[in-house]
Amino acid sequence: MRLPVLISVCLSLATRSLCGYGAEVSHNRDLPPLRLAAADLDTILHKTHSVIAAANGPSGGQEVIRESVKLGVPGKEIEIPHFSMASSVAFPKEVFRFSYTYYRPDKPISSVTVDLGDSSRRVSVTGEAADQVQAITNLLETDLLRHSTTIGGAMFRRVAGVCLSVAFLTSLIFSSAYWWNTRRSSALGMLVCSALGLLLVLLVPWHRYLAGFALYQSYSPFFLVRCAPQIFFFGLLAALAGIPLSYFLPRWRRKA
Repeated sequence: MRLPVLISVCLSLATRSLCGYGAEVSHNRDLPPLRLAAADLDTILHKTHSVIAAANGPSGGQEVIRESVKLGVPGKEIEIPHFSMASSVAFPKEVFRFSYTYYRPDKPISSVTVDLGDSSRRVSVTGEAADQVQAITNLLETDLLRHSTTIGGAMFRRVAGVCLSVAFLTSLIFSSAYWWNTRRSSALGMLVCSALGLLLVLLVPWHRYLAGFALYQSYSPFFLVRCAPQIFFFGLLAALAGIPLSYFLPRWRRKA
């Protein structure tokens, strides 16, 4: 009885190995908010394209190879049906969506997708060579993470916008009631700060300044210019935290 059992186990393992031969593996990476210049993205894409070409080898005559680049600008989307550098495309000062797609079936690297937008940013690599798929995924993730930013994206703006709106609106209501009853200058300062803060939250185009992804024709290397939206946002938080101080400040002055 042992020999038939051993033969059946060997046949089962051989069948599994044959079925698994040539199977594709896929790796996905989700990325934080990104801000970078077109030249920086060109460097990343060119490096990735070279690695893919080295892994897959030269193309045959009738082989299917598809590549495309998409750029999203407000109101429309530009699609280029071939590999193209981002800096070679004439687009406005800033772009908030970019997508690169590579497809070549039955190869060590069969597909690569780099989808960068406001709501999500994802890198996806699929192929038959697991080690090369892993290597290209890590390469793209490492290069793009160098241009990540702390805050931004649609979800961040929604949460921060709701919290700040509620905080400033609450402060506006209480400061209005306090000023109406006391007519003190400190209460008027609280009222003005609350109103200005609420207007800034509602009227400033935060989808541009705190975008989940932004691609620029040129990106300033200076910290204050590069991080101006984040500095302004944290300044707004500081203003919210400093509103109650306007009530105590006159008392401190009188004691001094």
